[in-house]
Amino acid sequence: MSNNGHLSKSEWVSQIFEQREGSLMRYATWLTGDAEQARDVVQDTFLRLCAEDPAEVQRYVVEWLFTVCRHRAVDICRKENRMKPLTELEIASQTSDEPSPAAAIEVADAANHVQHALQGLPANQQEVVRLKFQCGLSYKEISHVTNLTVTNVGFLLHSALKTLRRELRAEFGLNKTQ
Repeated sequence: MSNNGHLSKSEWVSQIFEQREGSLMRYATWLTGDAEQARDVVQDTFLRLCAEDPAEVQRYVVEWLFTVCRHRAVDICRKENRMKPLTELEIASQTSDEPSPAAAIEVADAANHVQHALQGLPANQQEVVRLKFQCGLSYKEISHVTNLTVTNVGFLLHSALKTLRRELRAEFGLNKTQ
């Protein structure tokens, strides 16, 4: 800490890295379809953060990170002409928590059902769902990252969740009262 009680720039970047590296990796991996490329994208994102003045980006650092990450991933994919989401098996292998084997099977099975349903959504709905639920971003943060209005983000999330709910209920034979 510096004398005025604020974090030094390196402490600030380290703290943000600890808080956001995992969600940025998941997002970048989904965007690029490749864990190695995602690692490069996230590394580049944090290198760019190091070049920023904390006072200038602190108010919107989450949006800034995800926007830079998204732009870098899109650039890489354009260069390689391939932007594909992960398969269910690849996503399942990305988990970092270690629950019991029975719980892991149950969670993996549920996640496979959700991932399968999620893959049936349009790409813009998939992206806002992932940013909201996998990365923990607010509607406002998502709107900054995707260049959509907050209203449009809300509409896309509502539509996506309604579709997912309907498909998962049908898949499990549940009706609305259950």
